[in-house]
Amino acid sequence: MDESSAANFSNEQIAPAELPDYREVDFERLPASFRRYTLVSTLVYWLPALLVATAVNMLPEVTLLPGILTPLAVGLLAVLVAIFRWVDAGRRGWAMREHDVIACQGILWRSTTVLPFARIQHVETSSGPLERAMKLARLKLFTAGGMSADLVLIGLPAEIADRLREHLAEQIRRRDSSSERDLVGVDGS
Repeated sequence: MDESSAANFSNEQIAPAELPDYREVDFERLPASFRRYTLVSTLVYWLPALLVATAVNMLPEVTLLPGILTPLAVGLLAVLVAIFRWVDAGRRGWAMREHDVIACQGILWRSTTVLPFARIQHVETSSGPLERAMKLARLKLFTAGGMSADLVLIGLPAEIADRLREHLAEQIRRRDSSSERDLVGVDGS
């Protein structure tokens, strides 16, 4: 740290009552198409299991539960998973703030993640075939040292995900170029 930076440095204590409340953020909710995506993807995932349970239950030597109880149990489980995912989709949200990205999710266990721009190293969007068909995408945010994304915003409209990716990439470029300028100034070069 050079002398002018040291002279401007401050690290005053903040009383807990004076801390800003992150819950005051107006979270962007995910589009209705994300809820449809959760239902369709649940169906795509559970339909083969239901078909296998039905086929296995028809074999005379293998009866897991009498009658149609095996496929009924698998079907009931699929419906419960679909309901859970539907409700979860409605509870997710995100916000872009001046210096960070904040995301919330969860039904029983709520989670709020705040990721400062200063920690973001890499940003990418991705989408599977079903997401592309519904014009949805995932925004993945990576920090240094991680092999996987540290924050993933799922269910974003593809256009918004692309705009967010570009905005964050620009923030990273600005931060990196200002860091390089600061290093050059410190070295005297």
